[in-house]
Amino acid sequence: MATEILAIACDQQILRTYALPFAGSVLVRTGQEVSAGEPIAEIKMPERYQVFDVVNGLKINPKHIDRHIERLVGEPVKAGDVVAQKTGLISRIFRASQNGMVVAVRDGRITLALGEKKLQVLATYPGTVVEIIPERGAVVAVQGMLLQGVWGNGLNSSGELVILDAEAHSPDKKRPSGDLQGKIVAAQHAADLESFASLLNRKPAGLVLGSVMPEVQPALQNAPVPVMLLVGYGEFEIDALSAAMLRQMEGQFVYLNANEPDPSEHSRPDLILPGKAQVSPGLFHEELRLEVGKHVRLLGKPYTGNTGVIVELPEEPEKFASGLVMRAVVVQREDEQIIRIPRENVELILE
Repeated sequence: MATEILAIACDQQILRTYALPFAGSVLVRTGQEVSAGEPIAEIKMPERYQVFDVVNGLKINPKHIDRHIERLVGEPVKAGDVVAQKTGLISRIFRASQNGMVVAVRDGRITLALGEKKLQVLATYPGTVVEIIPERGAVVAVQGMLLQGVWGNGLNSSGELVILDAEAHSPDKKRPSGDLQGKIVAAQHAADLESFASLLNRKPAGLVLGSVMPEVQPALQNAPVPVMLLVGYGEFEIDALSAAMLRQMEGQFVYLNANEPDPSEHSRPDLILPGKAQVSPGLFHEELRLEVGKHVRLLGKPYTGNTGVIVELPEEPEKFASGLVMRAVVVQREDEQIIRIPRENVELILE
C-alpha cells in the first residue's frame, strides 16, 4: 500500500493539474499568469439534441425519405432553415429551431445538435502555467502555504480566513445572519446538525472543520459552500501543525479547494495562501517515503488526528491486536508517548 502524503508546508511549490475529461481546446500558454476562476481549457458542446421522425412527421413513404430531407449529415443549419419537407396540397415542413448541425439521418429519423454550451475547467487559485497538456489542459503552480485535509465536498471559493473558537460558533448563542459573509471560516468541531446549520446561517464563503460527527456528513455533502475536513469523522482535536498553519493564515486572503480526495491522482482538499516566492517551472515533487525523523499524522482509533515523529521502521512484519500481520512504524507522539502502529495507519506530512 502506498504511503499517503499530507502536505502542511509554509513555503511549498503547489502544483495543480486542470484537465478536460476528453479532447478540447487549451486556452493558456506556458509561463502565463492566471487568476482564480480563469478558464484553462474548454470544450464546445451542443446545448441539446432534437430528433425528428421524418416518416411519421411528414406522412411519407419510407422508400422516398431521401427526396424530402434538405440537409446532409455534417451540414450546419440556422434557426428557421428547412431541414425536411413534404410539398403538395397539404405541405409539411420541419425547421431548425436553433442554429446547429445535422448529426445523423438513420431509421427514418433526423437528429440535430442545436445551440452551443461550453464545458470549461477553471483555475482555483492564482499561479503560473508550467506545463501544457495537449488538447486537455495545463498544470498551474504557485509558491505559498499549503494545508491539506482528508475530505472535501468538491466546491471551491476564496476569502479572508477567520478562526472561530468553540464558544464563537456555539448554536446556543444568537449570531446575526451574514456576519461571516465572504469569509473562509475555520472551526474545531461540528458536533451535530444544529451547530453546522448555525455556521451556514452566518453565510461563510467556505468552511474548514477539524472534525464532525458522522451524522453531519450528508449535510456537508449538500452544503452550498466548500467544506474541508482536516481530521475526519468523530470528535478530534486539530493537530498542532495544522492549527499553527491556520494561525499563520488567519486574517489573510486564502483559497479553499475542497476537492474530493482521489488517491489515484494524489489529490486532496486544500487551503492555500499564495506567497511571493519564485516559481520554478517543471520542478515536481520527488517520490516521498517513510523515513526515521519524518513527521506523520496517525489514522485509526484511538490515535486519529494525533501527529508525531517516526523513530523506527522495523523491517519484519508484526502481528497486531486485530490479528493482521503488517509492517509497523514506531512513532513518538507529541506527548512523547511511543507507539507501534501499522504503516497503513499513518500519513506522511510534507513539511
